[in-house]
Amino acid sequence: MLQPKYEALAQAQKASGRTPAGAVKNILLRSYNLCQLVRITGKCFSEAKTYAVIPIKIHTQPDDSTCGPTSLHAVYRYYKDPISLSDVIKEVPYLDEGGTLEVLLACHALERGYKARIYTYNLHVFDPTWFKLGNEEIIQKLEAQLKIKKGSKLKRATMAYIDFLELGGELRCADLTKSLLRGYFDKGIPLLTGLSATYLYQSAREYTTPTGESAYDDVLGYPMGHFVVLCGFGEDQQHIVVADPYQENPYFKNNYYEVSATRLLNSIMLGMSTYDANLLAIQPGANEPVQE
Repeated sequence: MLQPKYEALAQAQKASGRTPAGAVKNILLRSYNLCQLVRITGKCFSEAKTYAVIPIKIHTQPDDSTCGPTSLHAVYRYYKDPISLSDVIKEVPYLDEGGTLEVLLACHALERGYKARIYTYNLHVFDPTWFKLGNEEIIQKLEAQLKIKKGSKLKRATMAYIDFLELGGELRCADLTKSLLRGYFDKGIPLLTGLSATYLYQSAREYTTPTGESAYDDVLGYPMGHFVVLCGFGEDQQHIVVADPYQENPYFKNNYYEVSATRLLNSIMLGMSTYDANLLAIQPGANEPVQE
């Protein structure tokens, strides 16, 4: 059970008065074996055999459609934003079929004054050649595509990405690697990701019942998307610590767990089938770009 250790991190952070988004030498570090916190400089990082874990505290999602807002609220909470989970759930737009899109979460953050950068691997919406273009040119490409291709989800996603770019959001496409994640974790920046829950949990596919609930069925079901928050690497550097709003998930059955980096990265890429396949980096303040 990882939750008590996260509680210890949160308490230590509060007592220190330091922000985990500061320099690497001031980042909170956790020793997995000893379960105690230490502070070390960058020179001692490899010698101390400790690793950085961002102290995300996440609620359990109230229903099957609110994993996105619940994950977003956990990031806000980390940055000491006082907005309540109920308000985030009310304010984030939803799709007609239920759930939301990561870009809609990003727009909510931008409207609250945060900086936001999305790494997208969703080839339903974007052509890889577009990422060499500026925001205005990408908007033109999206508008041109929308005149040719149909589909309610494509239209909703396209309009949301246009809003995102007009609000000053940053769009990236880079190889999805552990090094990419580490660059954010080392700066104390959590990553909110949309991925394939079906692959992450290695579960049967799902379908929506007449009452609006998700049910598992390997024949009737379809791949299901999901949102979680990535907090750092495990001790072996081969696992990633996840804060998951779905406490009753069929594989881990906990809000906090470690999953192999290989499965996690594959789950993100396979999220393309549900218009997910994204990473979202959020930081306070909209005047400067997100830290590289």
